[in-house]
Amino acid sequence: MKLKVFVTGASGMLGTTLYDVFTNVGYEIISTDLSPLDPWTVRLDVRNKRVVRSMIKKAKPDFVFNLAALTDVEFCELHPQEAYDTNAEGALNVAYVCKEFGVPLVHISTAGVFDGGKGLPYSEEDTPNPINYYGKAKCEAEKEIPKILDNYFIFRAGWMMGSGERDKKFVKKVIDQIKGGAKTIYALTDMYGCPTYTRDFSHGILYMLSTNDYGLYNMGGEGYCSRYDVAKKIVEVLKLDTVTVEPVTQEFFSKAYFAPRPSFEVLLNKKLYDRNYNLMRNWEEALVEYLTYYEKHRSF
Repeated sequence: MKLKVFVTGASGMLGTTLYDVFTNVGYEIISTDLSPLDPWTVRLDVRNKRVVRSMIKKAKPDFVFNLAALTDVEFCELHPQEAYDTNAEGALNVAYVCKEFGVPLVHISTAGVFDGGKGLPYSEEDTPNPINYYGKAKCEAEKEIPKILDNYFIFRAGWMMGSGERDKKFVKKVIDQIKGGAKTIYALTDMYGCPTYTRDFSHGILYMLSTNDYGLYNMGGEGYCSRYDVAKKIVEVLKLDTVTVEPVTQEFFSKAYFAPRPSFEVLLNKKLYDRNYNLMRNWEEALVEYLTYYEKHRSF
């Protein structure tokens, strides 16, 4: 019998890839999103606990994946209550319903729960200290879910990349600039992260379900880099000899990206390593695969 997964936020970057990965190995996905983009996805607002309960009760899933989130850091900074309502309260709504029906929860968190001051990769043993409203709301969910459930996974991602046209993050923004005719790409040299490929992340989740080793895990791409390093790699892989990548600092983008951000939001997948669960590849290898695949299929 197929295992059934109920997914919130299924039309986003991760949800789109996860749907492909899980359906390809025989899972049945009940796909929901606040703004559905696929015909198999139905509308669900995780802020409405009554509707969350009704839909999960009807679906009778084996797992619930909470991917629903407001991830635009500037929007969250301008709308802190809305950020909290979705990224914290919405997540807890899902967790309470999972507790009621005895369903394990998979919740997605972020390297953004750390302040970046350590200057070294953060493990699960480090204490979160978020510096923006996005990170604060995500951190609140991380703290409260373990008080509600025993059977939960929380997976922290780094800088997300993947899903072609649904990629809302840095890699797609660089690609869009190039498609728009830009000959110079300005990229930060003073902000570091661990690019995390949605396909590797989805396979990591799939594997972890088989372990029943519940808890909080860092699951970032291996290694770390600056935004400048990522942009340089994109230009190199796509052989764009006419495009120059110009190094700049955060001050250059201070008006457009005004929310405070950690200058070093790098994850160390310590628990995955310690338990021999780590499937995450180096960010460069993953980026090459992503760019090659989607360039071939013209998703960019």
